[in-house]
Amino acid sequence: MSDVAGQAVAFHIGPKGRSVLPVAIRRAAGFVEGTEVVAVVLGEGRVLLETVDAVRQRVWAGAPDPAAADDSTTDVRRMREDDVAVSDAAAVRRSASPESGGSDDRGAALLARLGL
Repeated sequence: MSDVAGQAVAFHIGPKGRSVLPVAIRRAAGFVEGTEVVAVVLGEGRVLLETVDAVRQRVWAGAPDPAAADDSTTDVRRMREDDVAVSDAAAVRRSASPESGGSDDRGAALLARLGL
């Protein structure tokens, strides 16, 4: 950072709406020739310039750390596995029950009641 960090430096908008960032600002911000920047309008008369790398770092810094906590996808998968286990256990109980008969017997009984 140079001596302009945290200070205001005025410059003008020139012909065709163009402006040139003063060298002190470019140096303080780390802008060199070819640096890709993003301009964000913050409101009337306010613009923020950031390098693409700075935006990327800011976005990733705000993202939750996957190692620190479970994410919602993991929670949903765990609940789904629990549901499948309950459903499978119920199916095993039904098939092992002597009064339930096999599915073929139940199907035949249903067809007989329908007259088919």
